[in-house]
Amino acid sequence: MMAAPETLATLEEAGRRIVELEQELAETNRGLLALTLELERRVEERTAELRALQEELQRSNSELLQLTIELEDRVVERTAQLEAKNEELRSISGQLWHASKLAAIGELAASIAHELNNPLGTVTLRVEGLLGQTPEDDPAREPLRIMEAELDRMSQLVANLLQFGRRGERQISTVDLREEVGRTLELIQYHLRKRRVSVKRIDPERPAMVLADREQLRQVFLNIILNAADAMNDGGVLEIRIAERPGDSPERAPATGGMPSAYTIEFIDDGVGIPPEALAQVMEPFFTTKPEGQGTGLGLAICRRIVTEHGGSIEVLSQVSQGTTVRVVLPMSHNGNNSSWKDFE
Repeated sequence: MMAAPETLATLEEAGRRIVELEQELAETNRGLLALTLELERRVEERTAELRALQEELQRSNSELLQLTIELEDRVVERTAQLEAKNEELRSISGQLWHASKLAAIGELAASIAHELNNPLGTVTLRVEGLLGQTPEDDPAREPLRIMEAELDRMSQLVANLLQFGRRGERQISTVDLREEVGRTLELIQYHLRKRRVSVKRIDPERPAMVLADREQLRQVFLNIILNAADAMNDGGVLEIRIAERPGDSPERAPATGGMPSAYTIEFIDDGVGIPPEALAQVMEPFFTTKPEGQGTGLGLAICRRIVTEHGGSIEVLSQVSQGTTVRVVLPMSHNGNNSSWKDFE
């Protein structure tokens, strides 16, 4: 049975429509696939960006943490430094107070020495008068001679004390190191006896002449000798050697172009010595190895300044339990005229 023409046309139209719909659906599927791929690509890109941002954030957090740790370490270190500075400041303040007290005691000692001069002079004149009235064969003459000698010694000690305490401008002259060491020892001989310290001197036969301020030189010797005595708690021997510097001679004057001649003065004690960690600091201001209240830490610093100003040098050699050597080197005076002095006037 044959279909009607209208039915066939309808079927053909429906077939075409189906094909068109299939094509549209295929195009739609392709579009959806492309869109899905684009979305996936964008998601992957965004995910990568987020991952990169996360890693950067982690790095930033790590750096921030490291900076925080470093900052904390610096704060701790700076706090420790400030605490050390505060402690040093307290120590320096105490030492300055102690130094001012010593200065006041020095002024008092000088005033007492002035007061002693008059009665000493009166007693000395009286003893001299008695000696003049006493016959040579009188047994009383010998005690009077002893009294006169002791009075002379006391007068010399008072004179030395007054000279040491006198303030004024630096006065340069030609001095004999042997004589200045001897006068310094006279000034503190009681202190040395009390500490049971004996002194052994090794001096050159001829005068050891240098250009120096006499009082400053004695101050150097006094500080060094007192330090040596303090280092010998149970007594001991302090050896003082004065000698021409090895390799130098009076003939090798600076005018020859050679090294200036010099003297070395060594103060060698057999005391407790200085620990290695403290040895490098012993001449720094306010550094001391003595117990609190027994030292200002200024003695060797002042010695270094004075010796340097005199064109010399000072060094400290020491070993624990074996003693200490303080070596001072001073330029030698040539015929009372040392032209190098003007270099450090």
